[in-house]
Amino acid sequence: MAKLTRRRTLSLAGAGMAALAGCSESSDDGGTDDGNDGSDGMEETIELDGDLPSYASILSERDRPTYFYGAIDVETMSTIIDDEGAEAGDEPADPLIGNPIVVALLCSFGLSQLANSRAAAAYSANDETSSGEGELVFADGVYTLVGEYDLDGLAIDLEDEGYRRETAEESYAVYTDVETGEAIGITDEVYAFSYPNPDDDEFDAVAAVERTVETASGNRSPKHATDDEFEALLRAGKSTGITLGLYTADDEFAADALADDQPEDDAEALEFEFGAFGGAFGVHQQLSVAGSDASTGAVVMHTDDDQVDVDRLESSLGTDADSLEVTRDGTTVSLEAEYGGDLA
Repeated sequence: MAKLTRRRTLSLAGAGMAALAGCSESSDDGGTDDGNDGSDGMEETIELDGDLPSYASILSERDRPTYFYGAIDVETMSTIIDDEGAEAGDEPADPLIGNPIVVALLCSFGLSQLANSRAAAAYSANDETSSGEGELVFADGVYTLVGEYDLDGLAIDLEDEGYRRETAEESYAVYTDVETGEAIGITDEVYAFSYPNPDDDEFDAVAAVERTVETASGNRSPKHATDDEFEALLRAGKSTGITLGLYTADDEFAADALADDQPEDDAEALEFEFGAFGGAFGVHQQLSVAGSDASTGAVVMHTDDDQVDVDRLESSLGTDADSLEVTRDGTTVSLEAEYGGDLA
């Protein structure tokens, strides 16, 4: 599980946002419709045939059965960072809010790494993304900025900064910093970067970045093209604001994928909290921020009826919400919640 301190990470994020061209100061209101207070989990129809999110084309295949992704649009990131109360208050205890906020922290940490790397100048000089647009995605250990880039200019500038070219194809290239182990992959729509993981000796940053840009450039099939259930998960909820997905190719998540290992001696740490999703094989969460208000949603998918526990989901999620609506459709459960006031 990710262990991130909200106050410390958001203080770094301002520098990270400076690496992005034309970031906006506010987000669109992408909230869900008002729900009813509470729910008895009655059977209704849940729409699972929505559009694929824009970041679906960069989610590459991987060997491990469990798959995690998180995404945030630049506008929402700017809103969270610019919030005057972002460094005050208690951390959210409600996983419907807390899990997406951890995605924001994870992405802001990635931005701060980019801003402090030797590649920052090369990135800024060749970023042609329109003001207020773009997304940052974290998947397979790789941060990926989706936008518009001058591929040839990036290649030249990275080499001028001393990065070593590992792979160069017509539509993508991969570079490394031999001193830090940083890996960078580029296309005309993607800037991907990663670093060695001291907690995972098997993680290969260069290979992970290459998978990402191969997939983004159409030279490798994305995961949703080879896994129907993963595609259904991607189509299951909204993809605006902050989104995250947790998926396993097995019938249900293994215990270690849902473990809550919050450190007792660090009251400021904030982690993903997936314990309520036991028995499921797929979870899609989404958070939209509009000023001091927020709307959240979660779609939880199970293999069999006897794995569905609506009472547990309803008692564990949306605990801080002003309104919560819970719907069950066979083996799928949807939760939608509305919040007023500060997120933390």
